[in-house]
Amino acid sequence: MKSSLSLLTLCLVLGNTLFAQTKVSSKISEATVYRSGAKLSSTASVKLNPGQNQVIFEKLPVYLNPSSMQVRMDGKATLLSAAYRQNAVEIQSGSSSGIQALQDSMEEMKDQVAQFLAEKEVLTKEEASLAQNQARVGAGENSALTINELKELTQYYRSRLAEIKNRHLELDILKRKADRTHQKMGQRLAKITQKETQVSGEIVLQVESATAQTINIACIYFLPAASWVPSYDLRSEGVDKPLRLVHKAAIQQQSGLDWSNVKLKLSTAQPLRNNNRPVLNPQYINYYIYATKPTQRDEERDLKQSNMLQLREAPASIADGLASEETSEEELFSEEQSSEEFELPQAQTLISGAEALTLRYKEDQMEAIYQYHAVPKLDPGVFLLAKIPNYGRYGLLSGTAQIFLNDTYVGQSEIDIRTVADTLSLSLGRDEDISIKRVKPTDISYAPKFLNNFKKELIAYDIIIKNNKRIPVNIEILDQVPVSRQQDISVELIDKAGAQYTPDFGKLYWRIDVPAFSSKTLRFKYELKYPKDKQVTH
Repeated sequence: MKSSLSLLTLCLVLGNTLFAQTKVSSKISEATVYRSGAKLSSTASVKLNPGQNQVIFEKLPVYLNPSSMQVRMDGKATLLSAAYRQNAVEIQSGSSSGIQALQDSMEEMKDQVAQFLAEKEVLTKEEASLAQNQARVGAGENSALTINELKELTQYYRSRLAEIKNRHLELDILKRKADRTHQKMGQRLAKITQKETQVSGEIVLQVESATAQTINIACIYFLPAASWVPSYDLRSEGVDKPLRLVHKAAIQQQSGLDWSNVKLKLSTAQPLRNNNRPVLNPQYINYYIYATKPTQRDEERDLKQSNMLQLREAPASIADGLASEETSEEELFSEEQSSEEFELPQAQTLISGAEALTLRYKEDQMEAIYQYHAVPKLDPGVFLLAKIPNYGRYGLLSGTAQIFLNDTYVGQSEIDIRTVADTLSLSLGRDEDISIKRVKPTDISYAPKFLNNFKKELIAYDIIIKNNKRIPVNIEILDQVPVSRQQDISVELIDKAGAQYTPDFGKLYWRIDVPAFSSKTLRFKYELKYPKDKQVTH
C-alpha cells in the first residue's frame, strides 16, 4: 500500500513537471501599422520547467488574425504547437480603493441626513411647546402680565415660530439634496462593483525544454483594427527654392488594448492583398440581344447631351492638356507602388479608440518647376503649380496637403498620385497678386447670319490678365471651343490668339509672359453653324 502511494505521488510530480502551465501578461513591444491593419509583437519573459510547458499569453486583442501568428524564442527550447483562443474573464469595473472611498462618502451622507432629521425633531417639539405657552400666557382674568409685556411676549413667540418654520424648510431642502446625492452614489457603486464578463484573446503555446531556464518569447500576429492615413505639409520659400515636403501620418487603433511606449513603424505594404495568380477563364460568345427602342423623349435628351460640352480642368499631372469627356484607359490606375517602411525615432503610445495621433515620419527637399496656371472659364484665379519630375522617388501616397508659402498658411490641396505621368503637379493655391477674367467683348456684333437652312453664330471672348507683382510672370492658360458630335453642327475656329489648338478636345493653350505691373488681353473667336430650326448649347 505504501509503495502504491509513493508511485502515485511520483506520477503526480512528473505530470506537473511535464505539463507545467504558465500564464503571462505580455507587453506589446513593437507595432508595424499598415494603411489597413497592424502587425503586433507581444513579448514576455517565461520560466520553463524541464519537460513540456504550457505557456498562455493572456489579455491579447480579441480580433487578431489566428492564421497570421508567429512565435519566436531566444532560448534552447522547442515549440511543439501554438493555438489562438478566446477566453471570457470576469472583471470588476472599479478598484478596491475607489469602492471604499465611495462607500465612506455614502456613510457620511447618511450621517448628515440623520442630523437633519434629529434637528427637525427638536424644532418640532420646540414649536409645540411655544404654542402651549402662548395659549397659557394671558389666558383668563388672573393674568399677571401688563399689556406691554403681553405684546412683547407675543412678538417673541411670533418671531421664534417664524425662525423654526424657516429652519424646517432649510432642513427639508438639505435632506432632499443629500438623498439625491446618496442615490447617485448608490447607483455608481452598484455599477462599479458589478462583475462584467470581458472576452479577450489568448495564445496557448506548448514548449518543450530540456532544462529549467528563463527565455524570452515573442508572439507576432496581425490585427485588422488599426490604420494610418497620409497627409503632408507643403512649404515653399519662393519660386527659386526647392519645395519642402513633410510627410505625416494620422494613426489610430481600436484593438481594445492601449499600446504604451511601443516601437512604432509605418508601412505602405498591403499585407492582406490577394497573392493568388490570376487565372484566365474561357470567354463565351452568344447572340446579341437588342435593347428596346428609345422613346422620342429619350432621343431628345440624348441629342441635348450630345450638343453640350462641359469643360473640366485637366488632372494635375496633365495640366498642359484638357481632359476629354471620356477618360482614357491610360489616364488613371490604382494606387500601387513598392512598399516602404518607416521607423519612428521615439517610442509612442496609442490609446485604443482615441482620436488619431498625427506624427511626422519623413521630410524631403523636392526639385520643383514652378508654373502659374489658370482656367478662367472655370475659376477667376491664377494658381501657382509646383511640377515635380520623377516624383516616384519620394514615395508619395494620395492625401491632403497643408500649403505654406513663406511660412504663411494659404489653404489645402490634394495630392493624387493615381496617374501614369512622370511629372506630378501640385497646386500651391491662388496668387492674389495676379488677376484674370474671361468676358465677352462689347465691340463685336453677335447678330446671327442665315444661309439657306442654316444659321451662323459668332462667339468671342476676351481673356484679360493683370500682373500686380514686382516681377514678370509666365502663365499657362487653358480655354476651349466646343466640339461637335453632330454632322449638321459645325464649329470653326476663326481666331485662336496664338494659342496651341487641339481639335479633338477643343483645347486652347497659351503660355505667355506678363511684365510686372502690366496687363495683357487674349481674344479668341469661333463660329457655330447649325440648322436654323434647332437650338444648341455651348
